Parts: sequence; C-alpha cells; structure tokens
Amino acid sequence: MAPTAPAPSWRRESDGRITLSGSWNLLVDKQRRRRLLRDFRRLGTPQDYRWDLRQVDSLDSTGALVLWIAWQGRLPEQLDCHENQRHLFDRIAESSPLRAPRGRPSSWLVRLGAGVVSVVEVAAGILLLLGQLMVDAAYCVSHPRVIPLQEISANVYRIGATSMLLLGCIGPLIGAVMTIQVGLMLQTFGASSMVIGMMSTAVPRELGPVVVGLLMAGRTGSAITASIGAMHITEEYDALRAFGASPSLRLALPRVVGAAISMLLLVIWTDITTLIGSALGAPAILGIDYRLFLAQAVQQIQIVNFWIGLGKGLLFGIVIALVGCYFGMTSSPDTEGLSRNTTLSVVTSITLVLLIDASLGAALTNVGLF
Repeated sequence: MAPTAPAPSWRRESDGRITLSGSWNLLVDKQRRRRLLRDFRRLGTPQDYRWDLRQVDSLDSTGALVLWIAWQGRLPEQLDCHENQRHLFDRIAESSPLRAPRGRPSSWLVRLGAGVVSVVEVAAGILLLLGQLMVDAAYCVSHPRVIPLQEISANVYRIGATSMLLLGCIGPLIGAVMTIQVGLMLQTFGASSMVIGMMSTAVPRELGPVVVGLLMAGRTGSAITASIGAMHITEEYDALRAFGASPSLRLALPRVVGAAISMLLLVIWTDITTLIGSALGAPAILGIDYRLFLAQAVQQIQIVNFWIGLGKGLLFGIVIALVGCYFGMTSSPDTEGLSRNTTLSVVTSITLVLLIDASLGAALTNVGLF
C-alpha cells in the first residue's frame, strides 16, 4: 500500500519566517485549502514575512495558486524556494486569468455599458454575416455550378419536413382554444358568428407566422447553432477554412435559404391546420357547424393578409437562420461556449421575432393595411 502524502502545513518561526512543509498539490481537499487561505489572511501583510518553501515535499500549480492568492497576486520580497518552484509562480504571474482580482467590483453603470457593447457587437456581427451572404448569393448567380443545391434541399427537409408533424399537432390545438375563448366572449354580446371573421383574419396574418416563428426559433435556431458550433470542437470548421472553402457559402447560405423556403411552406401548413382546429372546436361550444365554419372562413380570408403572413414567415426564417449561424460560427471550441451560444441563439431569435412582428404590425397599420 502506497504511503499517504503528508498534509500541507505551515508554521511561524521565532525569527518571523514562515516555513511550509507537506504536499501542496491537487490532492489537497477544498476545505483544507480554504482553511489555509483563512489562516494566511490573519497574517495581515504577507509581504512583510520571509517565506521558506524548501521543506515542501511536492508543489504543483494548484498549491502554487493557493500561495499566490495568499500573497495577493505577487511574490514576496523574501522568498526561499527551489528553482522549479519559482518557475511555477512565474507561469502563474504570466497567466492573467489566474491573478487574484483587485479593486472593487464593477459598478452597475460599467456592467450596463458592457451589456450595450455586447449587444452592438452581436448586431454588427449579424449584419456583417448578412452582407457576406449577399456577396455569396451574387457569386452563386454568376457561377451557378457552386450553388449548394444538395445542402439547401437537405436543410429544407430537416427544417421543414420534420417540423410538419409538430405544427400539425400544435396548430389545431391553438385554433380550437382561440376559437372557444374568443367565441365565448362574443357570445355574451350575441355575436358568436363573428368569430369566423376574426379567425380568418388573425390566423394568416398574425397567428400562423408568429407560432411558426417562435417554434422554429427554439427548434431550428438551436439546431443550427449546435451543428455549426460542434464543428469547432471537432476542428471541422478549421479544416474547412484550411481547404480554402468559404464557411459562409458552405455552412450559412444553405441554412438561411433552406430556412426561408421552409418557413414559407410551414406558414401555409400552419394556417390550414389552425383553421381546421378552429372549425372542429366551434361546434362544441358555439354550435357552428364545422363545414359552415370552413366555407365562410375561406371566403373571408383577404389575400393581402395571406401575403403579409407569408412575408413575415420568410423574414422570420431568414432572421432565425442568420442568428443561429452567427452564434454557431462564433462559438468557442468547448462545450461551455457551445451551450452558452445555443442559449443566446434561442433567446435572440425569439426576441427578434417578437420585435419584428410588433414593428411590422405598427408599420402596416399606419399605411392602411389593417
């Protein structure tokens, strides 16, 4: 059985020297390290003492970091140690993330400014990616052989076809709930039949594209970020650039085009399923026959609302794919950075979908398209 390493310890000599002994390494448990740091803080100013590390059995970066924190981020003026121990402290001094924090924590104004700068950087990065994709699209028009048709069709399938079942289940439920809730309110005024006109206006113009946009922001946006971000971890992204291929052309453009096409089709699919759900929910509460509901709903749908809904779906698809590609392409090559960027991608996409919808609603209302 291997002998147990001696525990780290220290003592204060009569001449004021601090002598360390034992094993100062990774095997030291967290509670003991905290207790050592607490004891060192009682010394007051550690730079006033002479530190002797020559009796230490073993010292690695973990033990050296404990002493570095106790010394308040700089070597004491009087230090007796071996040459290899001094090299450890020199490496810690050169590594800025390991230095002990100094000064007071940043104020709320500094944190607010850092947040604003971060938002501006993200917005600028997304706009730069959009500009690069426009250049790539122009290049594809002039050189049709480089158009990534297979990647675009694959993304249409992954984004659009695989989402039809999900939206085919959610659409009827939303339509039925909206019809029942709105119909019961109108029933108190004796105008329950007006629910048909309200649903035929709200579904293609607002409800369909917004529902698809929010669901796709969580489903597609996170998938795009994760798929591109994982390429940083496996070094596929660097290999792609090493071969001289454009990451925006090979990775971002197919996903943006595929998302735009898929969103157009999914908005139409969601409009149909939501109106079917509305028709099936109307007889139970309002006593309106579902065949009459569907016939009148189709007649009352205005073509301008239908095209507005399709335009929103196209715009939402481009925005969601752009945000997902940006956070995937700027992800750090580690799992923590990938998970952080995936979360930011979903939150940013949902926020932009809601902001764009509200802005378009206000703008179209002011120009008379209501």
